[in-house]
Amino acid sequence: DQSSGKSSVLEALSGVALPRGSGIVTRCPLELKMKRKREGEEWHGKISYQDHEEEIEDPSDVEKKIREAQDEMAGVGVGISDDLISLEIGSPDIPDLTLIDLPGIARVAVKGQPENIGEQIKRLIRKFITKQETINLVVVPCNVDIATTEALQMAQEVDPEGERTLGILTKPDLVDKGTEETVVDIVHNEVIHL
Repeated sequence: DQSSGKSSVLEALSGVALPRGSGIVTRCPLELKMKRKREGEEWHGKISYQDHEEEIEDPSDVEKKIREAQDEMAGVGVGISDDLISLEIGSPDIPDLTLIDLPGIARVAVKGQPENIGEQIKRLIRKFITKQETINLVVVPCNVDIATTEALQMAQEVDPEGERTLGILTKPDLVDKGTEETVVDIVHNEVIHL
């Protein structure tokens, strides 16, 4: 879902800032290829999309380069694209891991968005999560009712046993007073299997 903390999770894993904000921030699938380098080796980055490929010298430039790629592929503003942006990062401080960040689910179209933006995003998400080799990371903030989270419902449609789904709870500081125990029950898989 939008504003669930996906970017914060990816930033913690990759060590680079990704576009963030309110509304639809991830507007194209972003393949994040992280490659662990030996201690002492320098950080390296490369972004590629369509016919464009560019080395990134400084990790602080990553967010800007992703925004530029999204604007070129999805148009400036609020549209989305199915086209993949690939970001390769090499650093001694990251794991060997490849992730794909997808747009959060929009409930209502805002000014400038197509009326069916929610369906467009769900179609894009389904394209990736139905693949049997995919592990679905469902990012959910602690201050919402996890059982009604649309992202989790979509994951359960394609993975009813939860064998390829991993829940990540974010924003624990926003838990409503008195509901802390419910969050603990969720973490222990007593509410819903994650």
